Amino acid sequence: MAQTKRTDHQRVGAKGRQTEQTIKDAARKVFARDGYLNARITDIADEAGKSPATLYNYFDNKKEILGALLEDFLEYVLDEGDDAEPLDEYTSESLRSAVATFWRAYTEFIPELVGVTHAATTDPDFVQVWMQIREVGVRKIGARIKILQAEGATDPNLNPYVAASALSSMLEHSCYLWLGTNAQGTGRPASDDQAIDTISYLWSHALGITEPRSDGPRRART
Repeated sequence: MAQTKRTDHQRVGAKGRQTEQTIKDAARKVFARDGYLNARITDIADEAGKSPATLYNYFDNKKEILGALLEDFLEYVLDEGDDAEPLDEYTSESLRSAVATFWRAYTEFIPELVGVTHAATTDPDFVQVWMQIREVGVRKIGARIKILQAEGATDPNLNPYVAASALSSMLEHSCYLWLGTNAQGTGRPASDDQAIDTISYLWSHALGITEPRSDGPRRART
């Protein structure tokens, strides 16, 4: 993960942490408005109401700021994962819950997740950062696929982690298109529920989790 300059501002206590958060909040706004690749340190400083010199007391460049924001995202995902369903309860409902959790996380962290996608096109370091973030989800999904294989629900010849990476890619890119870029056109879901239900349905059937819902098919909310 890209490292930030934590030593100096941790020494100044609560005021320093507040200033750091102000800078990160400003960066999120600038990344959302201008895109990570077009964002400038001076724009972030202006948005934060700070001088560029103050900003440089905390971060060397926008790369370090994005790295700090991605650390916050990873911490959020790990905290959410603490409340996840146990591995032996991987049903269509718990699967939908897992998809919805990532969808909510992406919605909450759009500037940084779109930012790392764009940054990875020009900076190999961010390819590794994104792979580290993906690793958390891919390993969890892969572990659940192994259990489904042992239960006879999923093809035992399937590599569980390759399958997990493929399923995760479906979710990630759908979030990028529908949330990150707000792409319009054929196939765009009418609501968050429709997007989550569709992805969950495809995952469930790909993995052999096909028990019917007690309440019948879920309808997209309007």
